[in-house]
Amino acid sequence: MEIDEVAARVVRSYWALLLAMTVLPLLLVGVVMSGQEPPYVAQSRLQASSRATDAAPGDAGVSIVVSQVKAFATSENLLREVLGQQKVNRPPVKVAKAIEVTGLGTSTVVQLSVKDADPGVARRLTDAIGAAVVKEINESNQGTIKQQMDDIDKRVRALEKKLGPLSRRAGAQPNPDIGAANERERVQAELTDLRSNRSDLQTQLSQSGTASVVQPAVLAPRTNPVVMMAAIAGLVGLIGGILIAVVTEMVRPTIPGQRRVARRLGVPLLGWADKGPARLADLGRRIRLAAKKEGVGRVTLVGAPGPLPAELVSSIAAAVYGDETKVVKARPGRARPGDGGEGEGAAGERPDGPSLNSGGPGGGAKSTSVVRAGGTAVMAKKSAEVSPSEVTQPVPLRQLCHVHAFEDIDPGSDEEVGVVVVVGPVTRVSGLETVRDLVTASGWPLLGVVATSRKIKG
Repeated sequence: MEIDEVAARVVRSYWALLLAMTVLPLLLVGVVMSGQEPPYVAQSRLQASSRATDAAPGDAGVSIVVSQVKAFATSENLLREVLGQQKVNRPPVKVAKAIEVTGLGTSTVVQLSVKDADPGVARRLTDAIGAAVVKEINESNQGTIKQQMDDIDKRVRALEKKLGPLSRRAGAQPNPDIGAANERERVQAELTDLRSNRSDLQTQLSQSGTASVVQPAVLAPRTNPVVMMAAIAGLVGLIGGILIAVVTEMVRPTIPGQRRVARRLGVPLLGWADKGPARLADLGRRIRLAAKKEGVGRVTLVGAPGPLPAELVSSIAAAVYGDETKVVKARPGRARPGDGGEGEGAAGERPDGPSLNSGGPGGGAKSTSVVRAGGTAVMAKKSAEVSPSEVTQPVPLRQLCHVHAFEDIDPGSDEEVGVVVVVGPVTRVSGLETVRDLVTASGWPLLGVVATSRKIKG
């Protein structure tokens, strides 16, 4: 299946659904948000880390920094503490949803934004949250190292207090304390190790980086999100409509376009039935040629599926009989004036006449007939003025191709009938299967396809 056919199936068959699914969400969002005041946005910039290595990985490193800042900024404990300090009555969950953190290039500087209906509250919360985040980041990066350094300092002070008495006891004269001398050596060795470890920790502390506030909170220019939100809603609705159309096509497939139907059936597109007299006349000539090729003298018009309107059958039949004929609306039980009381052409009762009954057999149903030339039959001309001499003159005999609706065909007749399928812009695949079953069951030749620009309503 070609891509253009898939697009045509979705657009032609479900354009109303796609239009509704696009316009309705757009209008709904526009109506709901039209009365809402856009919130104020306060923005500040934070230096999440001063280490150059954090920016080295590029976008991946920036993503890590942004995620870290947002995790701290939306923490419930942090927000509760900030809201309490600022004396702002806001739910922490709502404030967390109003916080946005974005990266600035590939640096470790990020932008922290807070939305609020009150511009003053927005700025205060942004500054307070930024300061709390910086504090949390510094404690996270340096807290462990500082704690280890504090432990080392305590141990060093304790050992230094022991070192003085040990030195005096080890250097006492005339009887130096050998045990004190050994303990002094051990303490000195431990002090040396601790001082070395503290130096290493100091180096790590200097390399860990320090977070800081680069720019205090400022109010950003106000923007109206109605247009953007409405566009997003329309796009989401359109995608939903396309999904519904695709699922429906999977369950009940269709064929878009009359020419594609003709290709599926393997027959030509004979013409159009509702695009003006010239196209209709050309259609009649093509049907006569197709019938002559297959050697049939009778043609039945078939919908795909369902019965066809009587007016459509009558107009196609008139085109097949020729330009000198016209459609005559017949009334059961009444003869047309001037027909000599025989009712010829009035009720379609002549055996050689093309009687078209769209409602099936029955005296009370609406029927259409086409007056034609044959033998000594009188031809109903288009002109309003017909002289008596012209009425009585016989016309040349022409081999006719009778056109009937499928409901008017006698299934018991031995005459072979050619099948012409009439389709609209979109045709169900099940309708084509019905036509194929009819052709297979009857053995009648399939002559071609007649197209209409509008949906056929039988």
